[in-house]
Amino acid sequence: MSKSATMKRLSFLCVLAVVLSCRSGVQNSELQLSAGNWDPVVRSNLNSLIAAQMDRGAYAVFDFDKTSIVHDVSQALWVYQVEHLRFADAPGHGFLDGVPDDAQKIGGVSFADMGAVLRDEFTQLSALRDAGKTLEQIHLTDVYKDFRARMATLLLGMDDVFGSEVSLLWMPGLLAGYTEAEAREVVRDAILDQMGTDKLAVEEWTSPDGKWGGTVERGIWFSPEMKDLYRCLQAGGITPYVCSASLELIVEVLACDPELGVGLPPEQVFGLRFVPGDKLEAEYDPSYVQTIASGKVECISALMAPLHGNADPVLVAGDSNGDVPMLTSFSGTVHSLIIDVGRRPESQIGRLAAQAREQGNKGRYMLQPNFASIRGRIDGGGI
Repeated sequence: MSKSATMKRLSFLCVLAVVLSCRSGVQNSELQLSAGNWDPVVRSNLNSLIAAQMDRGAYAVFDFDKTSIVHDVSQALWVYQVEHLRFADAPGHGFLDGVPDDAQKIGGVSFADMGAVLRDEFTQLSALRDAGKTLEQIHLTDVYKDFRARMATLLLGMDDVFGSEVSLLWMPGLLAGYTEAEAREVVRDAILDQMGTDKLAVEEWTSPDGKWGGTVERGIWFSPEMKDLYRCLQAGGITPYVCSASLELIVEVLACDPELGVGLPPEQVFGLRFVPGDKLEAEYDPSYVQTIASGKVECISALMAPLHGNADPVLVAGDSNGDVPMLTSFSGTVHSLIIDVGRRPESQIGRLAAQAREQGNKGRYMLQPNFASIRGRIDGGGI
């Protein structure tokens, strides 16, 4: 080999060594989860998974509410809308958008009658606001206390009466009447109002007559540990997706924000979708498989896997019975991460959590305590 060729080869090898050294530096400093409040075995397994799957075109799928974040972004929006009286088409909002018009009752009152009372009360509250009353003053009135307690009754009872498809439609359906741009503005305002460990709380909303109300979670928080996990996955060339049973628009506002959330591109966020239109309408888009329970599996298989050679996700994370199908369905999943928010032991997710405990987090299923509860804050699944 000529001297010139030898020098070129040495130069190439030197450049290659620098590149590999830099990549090794990325591995060591960027691809390892900080200890934080991770369970040590869970953290070790996640670090091993990231190292093994680095730059292989792999992907991970996360539920959002109570998994990626503490508490529920849709409920945080709901709390904000109730407290700030931010509903479109005031004062004529329906408050029962997406709820079947049938003879079902809640608390002995028909849904139609409940909606009529809410509309009347909201008209009164809007008049107080238009007359110059502050929100603090309005919140002291009996009509407001009854209004928010009735809304809490609907929130807590909707699933029992109609099932998850209706209850999951009703809460974001309170954005009905807004344009998408207006809705995103309301969602962002809600996130800013509700974000932080100091905002996490559980309250009793009760009507003056004691007939309506219940326990309401407020506040949301994106823990540094979960942000770190998203960051490490992306640094290792593993694509993280969100697959949520919240409205896609709502999740995007937080998940895609580089500071409040994790800066995901919108195309990596999947959630419930309403029918397209100039203004939001509480009706599911029939052309799209809604991301509820087994619908999450269909979404992953149809819209994520084809972008990754039809491979299974290497990591799936969830917290509830609605996440069980995607936590269990893919044979190629290396780890299914369960965030422990205190679900009932006899539930589907409770049984998976028990399996993770029995195996010491050394099998497919891993159980990670909710990060808020570790820090002594309100637990994600209740007190």
